[in-house]
Amino acid sequence: MKTIVISGTPGCGKTSVSKKITERLNAEVISLNKLAISKNFSSGYDNNRETYIVDTNGFLPILKNEIEIIQKNNPDFLIIEGHFSDIVPESYINYAFILRCDPDELYKRLEKKGYKLKKIRENIQAEILGNCVNYFIQKGIKLPLFEIDTTNKNIETISKIIIDIVVENENAENYKVGNIDWLEKLFKENRLNEFFD
Repeated sequence: MKTIVISGTPGCGKTSVSKKITERLNAEVISLNKLAISKNFSSGYDNNRETYIVDTNGFLPILKNEIEIIQKNNPDFLIIEGHFSDIVPESYINYAFILRCDPDELYKRLEKKGYKLKKIRENIQAEILGNCVNYFIQKGIKLPLFEIDTTNKNIETISKIIIDIVVENENAENYKVGNIDWLEKLFKENRLNEFFD
């Protein structure tokens, strides 16, 4: 069993892409958010951020146990998706994908999800700064790490890119980390003040 981690800011398509991949591959999915809530591993609710706070130290043994249970089902792939996927120990990961989205498009997606303005701005700031990518880089992981711009791609296309890389070993070079830089783009457009106070 190979494990694919799919991370990214909320609104970039993690859950939809993970589901689509299971339609084409013998794969199972762990949604970190759903698992944490179902096992009652949130240490509270942050009203300002409108999100649950996950006790990651206590949650890791639960996650490892869930992975071991799925291994017994012998799927070809396990997909672990969530915006805090960087907590997954490197020894459990074969591939890591970070889904990215242009801040203007991400704003529309999060607004459509019903996020309040403060939460939208916070998530867009995280996307501009590349937080989800940086968390993996800071871990110093040596496994294949990819980022995909989902801005103008549908779920089918994004899923195919991931499958092509993990199954066919095709086009991997096109999605290596470092090709997406919203900070530089917005700086050149003189628009950073739209997203940062």
